[in-house]
Amino acid sequence: MPTTVSSAFEAANLKPDGVEKWGMKIPSSSSGVYIVSLNTSTDTIEGLIPKAPLSREAFDDWISVCPNLTLDSYNPTIDQLIQRVQAFWLPDEVILYIGKATSLSSRVNQYYRTPIGARRPHSGGYFLKLLSNLDELWIHYSETDEPEFSEKQIVSNFIDNVSDSSKSLLHDPYLPLPFANLNVPNGVRKAHGLKGARLENKLSASTVENASQESQQITQKVEAHMDDYRTQRVTATDLENGRIRIPSTNTAKTKSLFPREKERVTVNLRGETFHCSYDPRMGPDKQRSGIIQIGSNLRKHVYEDEVLTVSKGADGEYVIG
Repeated sequence: MPTTVSSAFEAANLKPDGVEKWGMKIPSSSSGVYIVSLNTSTDTIEGLIPKAPLSREAFDDWISVCPNLTLDSYNPTIDQLIQRVQAFWLPDEVILYIGKATSLSSRVNQYYRTPIGARRPHSGGYFLKLLSNLDELWIHYSETDEPEFSEKQIVSNFIDNVSDSSKSLLHDPYLPLPFANLNVPNGVRKAHGLKGARLENKLSASTVENASQESQQITQKVEAHMDDYRTQRVTATDLENGRIRIPSTNTAKTKSLFPREKERVTVNLRGETFHCSYDPRMGPDKQRSGIIQIGSNLRKHVYEDEVLTVSKGADGEYVIG
């Protein structure tokens, strides 16, 4: 019998404490468990999708970032990779990932921030980053002082209730985990056949200098495949002042999306729309960072130290997330 979000939490004697859309801040820094689902409902399996909505572009990025990636010891084509990942989708389940956290807000934010192919800050469940409907998913969470124990209970209950019809479709029918869970907590892994799926970032043991260079190269490689249009790092001062800063130093790419004079702009910040002021701060002597004034609601959507992506829609709305 398919697992609803409520029944999943009940397996660990928990109840849902809240739900947020993918990309939105979880308003709890307590320890707990969280579930990524296709729907916002806790008691139904509405919104089932028969096949994984995979993004070919994401697979392209994955191979580019991880050139040593192999499938069953061979270098795969994109189509072969897509076929293998597709074979872990459960068509009658809405739960896609189950995770634990010592701080829900921090851990889920790390999940958001980790691009495909990166090992840190949180690369567990990276199959989700291959979906084309990522921004349509929901994060259900429940606070608990025993997140590790609760996660094991929830995962075990999920496995026990996967239907025979879904198992028959899986590449690994003997371990019917949620789509993006790659292993039983602290236990056996899915037989997915993938190696080199994440960049190696272990520091070289030879010298401190070599270790530093290796780490820097990995960071640069991951960042090279992230969106070039980004905000500046959000500081504590930015959060206090309710502002997002648009850099003038990344070859003016991001700033070129915005007006050259002070203007009201429409911003979609992680699913919520704001009509706010924008100051390009061009200046007669030198350019400074542009300022988008969101206000006190900024803290609902953004964490300190985040760098956000920026795009502009055909309707003129700025999408930041």
